[in-house]
Amino acid sequence: MRSLRSVIFQRIVIVAVVSFLLSGGFTYYYYETILVKQMIHDDQSKLRQTARQLQYMSDDITQFASSLIISNQLQTFYKTYNSADTFDQFMLLQNTFNFLNDYKGLRKEVTSFALVMPSGETFWSESKYDDYFSQRMKEPWYQNFASAGNQTSGFTEPHQIFFGPATDSKTISYIVKVRNIEKISGSVIGELIVNLDYSDFDSQLSFGSADLDGLVWMNNAGHVLYQKKPTKELKVNFAQLLQDAAELKASETQHKTQGGYMLVDRMAGNGWKLVSFTSRHSLIERASIIIYLLGIFTLTSTALILLLMMPAIFRITRPIMQLYHAMNAASSGNLQTSVAIHTGDEIEKLGVGFNRMIDQLRVHLEETIRYAQEKKEMELELLLTQLNPHFVYNTLNAVIYMAQKQGNDDIVRMVSSFIRILQDAVKMGGAQSFIPLREDIALLRDYLAIQSYRYADMFEVEWAIDDAAMDCSIPRNLIQPFVENAIFHGICPKDDNGVIRLSATARDGRLIITIADDGIGIEDGQLASIWEEGESRRSPGLRHIGLPNSKQRIEHLFGRQAELRIDSTAGHGTSVTIDLPIQLQDYARRIG
Repeated sequence: MRSLRSVIFQRIVIVAVVSFLLSGGFTYYYYETILVKQMIHDDQSKLRQTARQLQYMSDDITQFASSLIISNQLQTFYKTYNSADTFDQFMLLQNTFNFLNDYKGLRKEVTSFALVMPSGETFWSESKYDDYFSQRMKEPWYQNFASAGNQTSGFTEPHQIFFGPATDSKTISYIVKVRNIEKISGSVIGELIVNLDYSDFDSQLSFGSADLDGLVWMNNAGHVLYQKKPTKELKVNFAQLLQDAAELKASETQHKTQGGYMLVDRMAGNGWKLVSFTSRHSLIERASIIIYLLGIFTLTSTALILLLMMPAIFRITRPIMQLYHAMNAASSGNLQTSVAIHTGDEIEKLGVGFNRMIDQLRVHLEETIRYAQEKKEMELELLLTQLNPHFVYNTLNAVIYMAQKQGNDDIVRMVSSFIRILQDAVKMGGAQSFIPLREDIALLRDYLAIQSYRYADMFEVEWAIDDAAMDCSIPRNLIQPFVENAIFHGICPKDDNGVIRLSATARDGRLIITIADDGIGIEDGQLASIWEEGESRRSPGLRHIGLPNSKQRIEHLFGRQAELRIDSTAGHGTSVTIDLPIQLQDYARRIG
């Protein structure tokens, strides 16, 4: 037979190895499936937030420009400028730029305006009659917009505007075609160019891309408006990233590319899109603390298992061996054995349970021996009541004959009842220890008839016996001791007459018998010691089957299946309840 310790050692080693492998697999799965997915989701949320900020700026600028082009000042300028004389043109241009400059204070990112006539003539708010801005409009930022003939408004690519010999500004322009709002056709009568400071967009995008390796802002034509290139350490081909970003499908929001992940957020209305790039190297760096903690936890757990396994084996097996030897001793008949285990765990509970089991076996054995002795003593007492019964019967019959001869019916009835009680006492023991309740009630009536002569007009008896209970078997002479106590100890000491109530019901497999009186009751101190054995228990005779004997008799016959309960209040009476399992006749004869 293999040693228990070697078996436990092998199992612990297997568990440690399997735990290490599972922990490593879980770590890899957690990183690949859960952690990376969560970090990508976080990047998508940041990208979406940045896109919403750009969208708000775009919408605000669009509404700002729309309110300008429908204003009376700009509509008048575009409609009447070409037909006005030189002075009126000068005043009209002056008033229009004054109007625009007043509105300029509403948007901090607006740097200047340009008015473009259908003929191509252009007026710039910073230099009204200089052709500097007209020359700038030949650059790609404007030509790309102009080449899209069906485009009525839009943002251009970033470009440079010089405001002085040493002052320039990176600018992004918003161009909107001006239509005649008085005509149904709404013909184009010019263009309004709103020049915006690019730094406002740049600061917004720089803040949004702080945790990203790369970010590209593209318009609907695919032109780059902003870009943040990955660092050289990442060794990423940025040109290839731009090409991949331009080729992304409209439904794609996430694209796994070489060396990382590309995320896309598209903005409605202006056709812009933000494309971010996060390398796998950055994801690993972000998750490094979690991966390190998981790795350290796995290695530490495995090391602790290996370090603690041998002491744990001895700690577990030592009390088990104690239990093993104690059980062998108990199986050999030694019920004095016990174990002392103080491990503070389930094994200690097993030891306590084993000790309790041995104690219960020992007590049960002692109770069995005591029950056997008590049964022999009770049988001896019953045997004494059967000595020379025929002599007693003949004597009592002679008394009845003399009473009848003298016409004394009361003596005849009392002695007849007494003879029936004596006959029942002779039958006690053997196969007739159990009788139907109706027979015991009949004997009880004889007993009460005798007592009614002795204590005339001192008590009345009320009966409430269910018909279903009459055929239930009970131990012979079970009720009489409790009725006797009700008369002698409950009603006789009372100054007034009393009532004894006898009831019996059979329900749910139980027979409930109640003997209640309205006598003087029992004090609390006396009630607690009422079951103690007195000298009357040892006195043979007819009436001396007292309360302790009755309780022991019920416990002997029924064990824990029966209950005997006394409820009493001093000055208000006593109630005795006998709760027995309903016995069949053949079973009652068998246990009797």
